[in-house]
Amino acid sequence: MAALLIVAVSSGISTGFSLRQRRVDWRVGLVLLAAAVPAALLGAAGNSILPRSVFAILFAILLLVLGVFLMARPHAPVGQPGAGGWSRDFVDGEERRWIYRVPVRRSLIASFSAAFAAALAGIGGGLIFTPLNTHVARMPHALAVPVSHVVIAGLALVVVVFHTTAGNVGDPLDDVPALGIGVIVASRLANRLQRHLGAGALSRFLAVGLLAVGARTALVAF
Repeated sequence: MAALLIVAVSSGISTGFSLRQRRVDWRVGLVLLAAAVPAALLGAAGNSILPRSVFAILFAILLLVLGVFLMARPHAPVGQPGAGGWSRDFVDGEERRWIYRVPVRRSLIASFSAAFAAALAGIGGGLIFTPLNTHVARMPHALAVPVSHVVIAGLALVVVVFHTTAGNVGDPLDDVPALGIGVIVASRLANRLQRHLGAGALSRFLAVGLLAVGARTALVAF
């Protein structure tokens, strides 16, 4: 529970920074969130059913595969997926114009699947949603990250409310205020760093994080 509260705070703060810079494509974010919420509730409900060792192994494999993929292909194509794509024409706070198309069906399926896996694992899903938004939804990296924060913040709040209502508050919350302060400072630094690094470098950093978390999850499972 504490981890999800921190995720909600972190993503909420990052969303606030992006709002100030007018880099949040709300229409895409809310559509992906709408697809993700039912999956998150299903994952939260199944959190105590699936044997943790089995899920840990499967989740570790997913993270490792995704990390290797991102390391090999850090740059995602922003493209024209076909006539069925959702055409977007977005202007951010710096007057930069972003024209891209979102393949709706596979983006909704990816958002649903990622939300289910994240809720089942009891994590926010930040390591998953950004690469899905860039490589599956084909969003520009500068817009994919803020949309990911919108979805993650919404999902974390939904899952926290679910577990609170169900009486599943198992872990202590005493450290939440201190962790929250650390998250606020880290979010501010990360927001500045994001503006100076290219999409390729950020994707490689994310790939390293995925590989590290995947390896640790696999070791704990065994």
